[in-house]
Amino acid sequence: MRALKVTEDRTLVEAELPAPEPGPGEAAVEIAFCGICGSDLHMLPSPAISPGTVMGHEFSGTIAALGPGVEGWSVGDRVCVLPGTACGACPSCVAGHEHLCAEATIRGHGLGGRQGAYAERIAVDAESLFALPDGVSDEHGALVEPLAVGVHAVRLAEADPADPVCVLGAGPIGVMAALALRAEGFERVLVVEPGESRRARIEALGFESVELEGVHEAVINAFGGELPAAVLECAGHPSALGLALELVRPRGTAVAVGVLEEPVPVNQLLLILKEALVRGAFAYERQDFERAIELLDGGGVPADELVTDVIPFAGAQAMFEELVRPGTSQLKVLLKP
Repeated sequence: MRALKVTEDRTLVEAELPAPEPGPGEAAVEIAFCGICGSDLHMLPSPAISPGTVMGHEFSGTIAALGPGVEGWSVGDRVCVLPGTACGACPSCVAGHEHLCAEATIRGHGLGGRQGAYAERIAVDAESLFALPDGVSDEHGALVEPLAVGVHAVRLAEADPADPVCVLGAGPIGVMAALALRAEGFERVLVVEPGESRRARIEALGFESVELEGVHEAVINAFGGELPAAVLECAGHPSALGLALELVRPRGTAVAVGVLEEPVPVNQLLLILKEALVRGAFAYERQDFERAIELLDGGGVPADELVTDVIPFAGAQAMFEELVRPGTSQLKVLLKP
């Protein structure tokens, strides 16, 4: 089969690899579309990704074969896939938070060595399959995973839909978080984004946005003198969590969604004086995946406006370079094998 693998010089190259066959409890999925995630952009130059790795974890496809012991699925079923596999026995798994499993393997991230979905075919655990309803196309099915990230962050914010909420960053995950807020009934949503092209895109989706300059006053004015009950930090910038803490109301919640490896400064006195809650939001749980599918199926998310390009494997390396370029007009790009 054709796949994209990471080279020694940290680029992507198309290669021929053996097509995986499903083992016991597994299904082989022919991949229809796979999204390029921001984490892929960061992981490609990282030593955490070994040469030869096939990345990709935002994907949809069709079941091509079933391994022994798999029930409830048929060849030809359209699916999307939860990319992580948990151990099922650790305290996090027992508590129902399998996404926090310390022994989890994540496809395409070099964790556990499991092949990702920048390929024509993949073998996955049958328990990770989610059926795509008729109202969700294969293309939109590749949006389930990133939308689930936004759904999860909104759920963890525990805000009332009548409350004002800020989203920091209008990249793909910030957009997904804003859309999840609106789909859950939040009408007072403000997006903070320094980039002009990204502000234009989020405004085209119907959201009010402000730039960083004068942001404190702009947020207060936008919400009629109120501070937001929750701030979803989706920028992944070293200063963003500190800004979230500055903006959030007393006893409000700052949700850290953006991923950074280095420590970030936090004003502890401000944290104390506000009695604010700062919590992380990692990936999603099964219920978030299910809710994302519901939103796409019910038209609660304008999926057609989110996919800005669909490209073949041959264009992957050039697109990676474009997506890390400041000011890029791309939002969500899908690879089509």
